Amino acid sequence: MNTTDSLSSLMIILSTALVLFMQAGFLCVESGLTRSKNSINVAIKNITDFGIATIFYWLIGFGIMFGVTFQGWIGLDSFAPTWEGESADFMSGFFIFELVFCGTAATIVSGAVAERLKFQGYLMITFLVSVVIYPFVGHWIWKGLLPNSGEGWLEAIGFLDFAGSTVVHSVGGWVSLAALIVIGPRLGRYDENGNPVQINPSNLPMAMLGGIILWFGWIGFNGGSALNFDGRVTSIIMNTLLAAGAGLVIALFVGWKFEGYPEPIAPLNGSLAGLVAITAGCDAVTAREAIFIGAVGGALVKPAEALLNRFHIDDAVGAIPVHLVAGIWGTLAVGIFGKGEFLVQLLGVVIVGIFAFGLTYIILFSINKFFHLRVSIEEEKDGLNISEHKARTDLIDLLIVMEKQKKTGDLTDDVPVEPFTEVGQIAIQYNKVLAKVRETLAANEAARQQIEEAFENIALEQNRAERLLLNILPDSVAQELKGEENKVIAKSFQEVTILFADIVGFTRISESMTPHQVVEMLNMIISVFDRLTDKYGLEKIKTIGDAYMVVGGVPNPLPNHADAIAGFALDIQNQIKKFTWKTGEPLQMRMGINSGPVVAGVIGEKKFIYDIWGDAVNVASRLESHGIPGKIQISERTAKLLDGRFELEERGEIEVKGKGNLFTYFLHNRRSNQFSFS
Repeated sequence: MNTTDSLSSLMIILSTALVLFMQAGFLCVESGLTRSKNSINVAIKNITDFGIATIFYWLIGFGIMFGVTFQGWIGLDSFAPTWEGESADFMSGFFIFELVFCGTAATIVSGAVAERLKFQGYLMITFLVSVVIYPFVGHWIWKGLLPNSGEGWLEAIGFLDFAGSTVVHSVGGWVSLAALIVIGPRLGRYDENGNPVQINPSNLPMAMLGGIILWFGWIGFNGGSALNFDGRVTSIIMNTLLAAGAGLVIALFVGWKFEGYPEPIAPLNGSLAGLVAITAGCDAVTAREAIFIGAVGGALVKPAEALLNRFHIDDAVGAIPVHLVAGIWGTLAVGIFGKGEFLVQLLGVVIVGIFAFGLTYIILFSINKFFHLRVSIEEEKDGLNISEHKARTDLIDLLIVMEKQKKTGDLTDDVPVEPFTEVGQIAIQYNKVLAKVRETLAANEAARQQIEEAFENIALEQNRAERLLLNILPDSVAQELKGEENKVIAKSFQEVTILFADIVGFTRISESMTPHQVVEMLNMIISVFDRLTDKYGLEKIKTIGDAYMVVGGVPNPLPNHADAIAGFALDIQNQIKKFTWKTGEPLQMRMGINSGPVVAGVIGEKKFIYDIWGDAVNVASRLESHGIPGKIQISERTAKLLDGRFELEERGEIEVKGKGNLFTYFLHNRRSNQFSFS
């Protein structure tokens, strides 16, 4: 073996290791983007699918993919292969390189169907991908990778897919799509109106780490596909990383434009989409073309997610936008920028889609008729860690024991303590409470009676304190504040609606009134406003003099917060007209309304209040101060949320101090009186 052959063999081995390491990347991405109660299940699937792929791809899949061809459709030999002689080194290296690609195709499905598919069902899908779908598609497109062994039928007509945008990624995406349609969305993913509900990931830093690992592995994925250590390898790797960077940047800004803030998952999936897109043509395009291909791949992620949500297809990690949509685009891009014919590339995409999606859907639909592929509702609520693998954690063990004590009333034994963990500290404190309870229960009847009387007195004082506290803070915040001493309470809310209202000329006119009269009038007005907040489910934040601030959507989510604030504004506008100054002049208010993200919480140690902060609050305040007496001025963002349910008048652009020019509207009336604000 000469030096060049040795370097090529070494490159294949190193590339195989890099692609295999991508399994760790997929594990991190998928477990990080799903909930912690399912993370063990995701991890087990990622390690198990590669083991299954290894055995069955060796037994059957490799022979179908690279055996002697039958008219370019299927291989007929090389099942359970062993090689001897001069070709042994190359063929063994070639086999393991193709094997890790097979494992990648199977792993793509894991993240898409996470949190609801039975483990047995996932093993069936892995077997189907490893033995049938990936080998058949690979035979049609990559059979000619082995010298002097014939070509697959798509390859023979000129279809090109250098490293697997279609063979690996689109195949995994098509299989994922078929599986998702059969098993349906996760519980709670869509509300009663069909609107998507965000299911928060458990560990975004872990997911980002997985993304970095996948970038690293893709160097072997694309670079190793050259199969020879020649001058192409470095340019292939350069194109790969350029496309990833372009996909990241474009996806970040597209998501920013859609949501109004930089989404944390957008750069992750955008970069992966760029990598998938360039995989088909990384050997055949220039650096500038690679950047364009990756950028389009990243730009397609957000629209693809929106399309899936429209049809209630719940992809837990974005596998279909990243692997299927970007894979299709990357394959077609070869016909635009590379060496292939566009119509041939399009034909290959369609044929592979029909085969991979159609066969998977028919098989899974049929199996699901007799063996339910999805876990039960209760199992899904408990999480697949427990329901599928009985993989309990120290927290779960603690909760099980506490639940048993609650049901039986038997407090004889302490709960288990896992040392050096937060849960262990909770258990220690809980056991101290149990010890005190057992000591109390052992006291004589007279002592028990004294304790009961003491608790009655404490309860009375607690009720009094509770009523006072709930008049200052929202119930949920008050409960949280009581739970831990010296705790800073603060939460972020992605979308709320804020109203600022101010009585016009109050300071000037109140100068002619006594302090008692000023307070009495303010009390009457504010009391009317306060009662209306209960009607609409809103949270009063504060009053400063005659200024009034209220918000919809904190601390409890309010899906129609903009409608509720708009209705509240119209009602207080009508109510304020019932009040007049002693001169007979009616009272008027300026109001400003804006929607956006805020942070809400309690700060300080004395005379604390529940307050909100953020630029959305500042804009609402500016809209009030730059408003017109008797008018309700709203921002463009709030106007979009009201979506034709209220009568609006364009005011146009106004110059707002510290904000520049803002386009605003006046709110006049609701179009229909049939609204529910509960």
